[in-house]
Amino acid sequence: MGNKVMEFYDKYGIKEWYRLEESSYSRINYLLHMDFIEKHLKEGMRILDAGCGAGRYSIELAKRGCKVTLFDISSEQLRIAKEKIQEAEIEENIEGFIQGDIRDLSQFKDEEFDMIICYGAPLSYVMENREKAILEFNRVLNKKGLLALSVNNRWGIIKMVLGSRNYDFFERPEYWNIEEVIKTGDLREHEMVSQPPRHFFEGKELEYLLKCNGFKEVFLGGSPCISCGNAEIINDFNTDNRGLETIFKIELETYTKPTMVDNGEFLLAKAKKK
Repeated sequence: MGNKVMEFYDKYGIKEWYRLEESSYSRINYLLHMDFIEKHLKEGMRILDAGCGAGRYSIELAKRGCKVTLFDISSEQLRIAKEKIQEAEIEENIEGFIQGDIRDLSQFKDEEFDMIICYGAPLSYVMENREKAILEFNRVLNKKGLLALSVNNRWGIIKMVLGSRNYDFFERPEYWNIEEVIKTGDLREHEMVSQPPRHFFEGKELEYLLKCNGFKEVFLGGSPCISCGNAEIINDFNTDNRGLETIFKIELETYTKPTMVDNGEFLLAKAKKK
């Protein structure tokens, strides 16, 4: 599984850097992810960006004075991240670029980090090994450490496909393995899906996973929840449009409501180490 994910993101290349800025919808998604951790960020704290991709979040954390270690399975994504960090001139707050798999953080000592972010759904790719990854996160966090992650959302993906008007998806449910995804959350390898197999989570499932593997005070969010399935409409707004500003304010008010967290493209979670 790890090799397939590595190969996918090596080929995906620079598109990962632009992914969170390519549209108004993507920008909302990025801003909600940042809002989810904003109040926890402190100058000088040591953060592991696990599954850092091209480094968008790492750069923002480093600009806030955090000491960031970038960790990713793709050497190409790390190369791009290093280049973008040099362009941003924030190397003094970067503690390292390390290639690896979130199921094995043996490069790091116990209780080494104050915070871990695992954004963009790396945990979804490890499938049945998700407990192993969570235990590794727990091990390298200090006693007061915070884990913040985002995973693929089981019901959000259905909303997105419906919003994209992919009628074939609903007309051929057997071909698209819809029943399996609904019942198990697993999207196995498929000839029409470019990404490797993934697991799509529900809120209660993710909360249970964290609480059973060394975490407490789990807090959930959905990103974005109002806009999910409506990307085309959101992208009709210009970035400086007041309507877009209104939509974002609504997202901020709703994305962590318990009734909304299962509606987003991504399911957010943050929790403290027990």
